[in-house]
Amino acid sequence: MQKARIDAQGASLLIFISLILGANQVVMKLTSEGLSPVFQSGLRSAVAAACVGVWVLARRIPFPVDRSIVKAGLWLGGLFAFEFLCLYVAVDMTSVSHVSIMFYTMPVHLSLMAHFLLPGERLTRTKSLGLVLCLVAVVLVMSDQEGGHADLTGDIIAFVGAIGWAAVGMLLRASAMSRVPGEATLLWQLGVSSPFLLLAAFFFGPLVRDFEPVHVWLMAYQVVAVALFCFMAWLLLIRIYPASTVASFSFLTPVFSVFFAWAILGEPLRPLVLAGLGLVAVGIYLINRRQVPQKVA
Repeated sequence: MQKARIDAQGASLLIFISLILGANQVVMKLTSEGLSPVFQSGLRSAVAAACVGVWVLARRIPFPVDRSIVKAGLWLGGLFAFEFLCLYVAVDMTSVSHVSIMFYTMPVHLSLMAHFLLPGERLTRTKSLGLVLCLVAVVLVMSDQEGGHADLTGDIIAFVGAIGWAAVGMLLRASAMSRVPGEATLLWQLGVSSPFLLLAAFFFGPLVRDFEPVHVWLMAYQVVAVALFCFMAWLLLIRIYPASTVASFSFLTPVFSVFFAWAILGEPLRPLVLAGLGLVAVGIYLINRRQVPQKVA
């Protein structure tokens, strides 16, 4: 049943999803001690793809296949692989705090793409203000390279990954994938990206580092909590509540990421990082905020 407004149940679930996603980059950082970043990304996609495939078959969810869908699906999986290759490499190179802020500038890139490519998706004053705030946040975060936790190259890679994420979102809206069920779309992303990522992993050093049993549980978190629960719950929420309202909660994720990076990894809460976090959180909210139609006198 569709609802016109978010309720307490929906808001609670969205906050919980943001909490899980916020902790995920810390989990990725810890997993990188045992497995190379691109290899763990490929493993996550492969295992999650198998699980989603079983779900699609068991629920008899339509999986339409024609030439336009196959072409869009291959592009979608390739962009998905590029997005996560950048994200995992960036987490391995720079601080989680920096990555979370840079990566969640995605709404900026998506808004710019939509402005030029999608009719009726023009930038408003509110969205433009949010865009500017996010870009100022990027400048602040990139300028914070003291203390040994951050790496400028890693920051840039995270920013490029955000562009890849936006391209995925644009393709979902402007291609044949827009008429494919959400679960089938997720299967295209995971199924196509996994062989790309697993192959690319051989070019990023040894696949296994100092592997210990704890890394199995960390990988399980990435597969079960993130790739399965969060992605599927997000698809469910989009069907029930207004998409703009659901998307606006994404500003919480980098906030949780910075907190967990400080609490678990000991990353310092530097003034520039906190300023950038505040700006990007407000910017994301403004970009995704539902526009109230003006009443005609």
